[in-house]
Amino acid sequence: MKRLLFFLSLLLLFNSCVTSKSSNEKEITAKIDQLYKYTSPSNSTSSKELFSPDLKNILDQANRIADADAQRIKNSNYPTDKPAAVESFIFTGVPDATNQKIKSINVTGNTAEAIVEMEISEYKADDKIYPTLVWENTIQLINDKGWKIDNIIFTQRSTLKEQLKAFIIETKKALCYKK
Repeated sequence: MKRLLFFLSLLLLFNSCVTSKSSNEKEITAKIDQLYKYTSPSNSTSSKELFSPDLKNILDQANRIADADAQRIKNSNYPTDKPAAVESFIFTGVPDATNQKIKSINVTGNTAEAIVEMEISEYKADDKIYPTLVWENTIQLINDKGWKIDNIIFTQRSTLKEQLKAFIIETKKALCYKK
């Protein structure tokens, strides 16, 4: 009888671990799906739930700098020039429409990494056919009262945070230089 209770206890313990992992993966998958549907940096409630405090702070800085540049251009002699902007494709790394599929999720304590396969389907433009492109990005998440996206590591480029910080520095320089 003691053996039976012991094995039942082990089974319950194993089952709770599997359920917890499954719950984490479901929440992480939902956050990644939300990321690729995310379109408005101005919706602070949505971005507060989606991004880690650190990434949200960097995104907010980048958007304030972009707004300042837009205002500068609006008040300039060339109000139709294109201001610096944080484009929505910063999360995929390319401006074209993409499909994404989560290949794996690895949770370690309060951090996680998800490997996401990105795909641009074959398309035709200017009488030329462009083949399907497939690559992977790694999305880093932290558990801060729920899973939040903390960074994206692009396959052959710098990370999302590095790109945003470079955007802030370069746009600030341009703002100071053009005043």
